[in-house]
Amino acid sequence: MECLYVPVLNRDQLCIELTEAEELRHVRALRLRIGERVALTNGQGLLVEAEFRAMRLRPVAAVFQVLRELPNPELPVPVALALGILQERERLEFALEKAVELGVREIVLLRTHRTQPVSVRLSRLQGKLRAAVKQAHRAWFPQLHEPIGLQECCQRLFPLYPRRLVADTGGVRLQYHECVPTLIMVGPEGGWAPEELELLRSHGATIWSLGMRRLRSETAVVATLSLVSTALLGFCS
Repeated sequence: MECLYVPVLNRDQLCIELTEAEELRHVRALRLRIGERVALTNGQGLLVEAEFRAMRLRPVAAVFQVLRELPNPELPVPVALALGILQERERLEFALEKAVELGVREIVLLRTHRTQPVSVRLSRLQGKLRAAVKQAHRAWFPQLHEPIGLQECCQRLFPLYPRRLVADTGGVRLQYHECVPTLIMVGPEGGWAPEELELLRSHGATIWSLGMRRLRSETAVVATLSLVSTALLGFCS
């Protein structure tokens, strides 16, 4: 099921007329037929399932009937990401896209001692975040801040987040409860077929959930390998 971003969506609406140009282009690209269902998110905590009812011509609008509110796919507590600005635009965009797919609620770009003096186009990054929100069926659109220094980050964000984890090679390691060779299996786009899952279960595989959000395969690989490799390093050393 595809997802569309509709900031004006609220819980009192049974019918929604989508008029924003970018989302209308998305609707046309999907070639929706009457009766097909999509997810709609307002980026402010609401995610619903809706049925496509019509494409109105004057004024142009895609009309949807809201069917039900979908389960909240968000993390149980807010998680923020403070990331030092990367010199290569593609790498920065990739990192932010994956952070959104993995559930961050707030993103701060940091200018640190080793940050290269590069310009950051927030409008372009917002577009990347928007695509990731729809890809992962997020209920919340993460807040993206202007680049700030480390001291300002400490002053502004530390009071809001009691636990602050700083990734560094000299940091402490996570604990793992079993030190054995591990096979990680990630399905293709669209996931595993039910019969494939049954086959894997019958051979003793554990089906492990990364949460309710729909992740791209490369995101699932990044998330799973990050968790398992870090935990194994801590347990097996």
